[in-house]
Amino acid sequence: MRFTHISTVALAFVLFLAAGAAAQDWRGMGRLSGKVTDDAGAPVDGVTVKAVRGESNAGPTVKTNKKGEWILAGINFGSWAIDFEKDGYDPVKKSASVQEHSSNPPLNVTMKKAAADPNVQLRGDLEKAAALMNQQKYADARAVYEGILAAHPDLYQMEPYIARTYYAEKQLDPAIEHLRKAAANEPNNVDVKLLLANVLSEKGNTDEARQILASIDELKITEPSTFVNAGIGLINQKKPEDAITWFDKSIARFPQAPDAYYYRGITELQLGKNDAAKSDLTKFVEMAPNAPETPTAKGILEKLK
Repeated sequence: MRFTHISTVALAFVLFLAAGAAAQDWRGMGRLSGKVTDDAGAPVDGVTVKAVRGESNAGPTVKTNKKGEWILAGINFGSWAIDFEKDGYDPVKKSASVQEHSSNPPLNVTMKKAAADPNVQLRGDLEKAAALMNQQKYADARAVYEGILAAHPDLYQMEPYIARTYYAEKQLDPAIEHLRKAAANEPNNVDVKLLLANVLSEKGNTDEARQILASIDELKITEPSTFVNAGIGLINQKKPEDAITWFDKSIARFPQAPDAYYYRGITELQLGKNDAAKSDLTKFVEMAPNAPETPTAKGILEKLK
């Protein structure tokens, strides 16, 4: 039994030495070098050059210098797989044979810049346009949106954004034109229909605006803000009676959303319905004590006492 135990230990030691030798079988007296350039022939600095020999996946790794040059020294003779990688570039895979008794020609490669992720570019453009809108640079924001649409003609969702830039400049005709395009591409988009109806009404096309509003399937409205925004648009058009209709719809569908109570109360106040206004504004203050509009609501309630 003792002899068997010693033999087992000895075998394990031999296997350990063999594994270590396999891991180091890439070391030798050979040398391989080359240069990495881009499509324009300029050197590419910082490219990871990884060499692998045999099934062990063992081998050295170096990086290119500022001249794009790299050297793998102290490697064994035979066939090697060489990988070239750098962020922003398409990876390159090459094979090379290191000769024992002759010089090895340089292994020069060209790396192409990786194509930009269109989604990353699109997000950046949208963020830029939104910032320009906040700065009231509407023409500049419009140029960004139009650039997106030119690059991606299928992104018809840009039409309402373009319309908003025109509307912010009080250019109602081009705003309506782009909203019509948006509605044609998305006939079931409730928000686009409401926005188009509001601008048409402001323009004086009240009959068409009413037809659009009548065509909306209110059951498809999933956000109270859709009703509230429609009401606010009518307030801005000095149509308080019509506005109240939309606030009523919002409260009926979304009774726990406070904004409709506030705007309905303000509108009722304009119509001289002080008791109704007091009730709605009190409800709003109870539901949204920390809302930005709450101090205004409280001030009105003080005057209505």
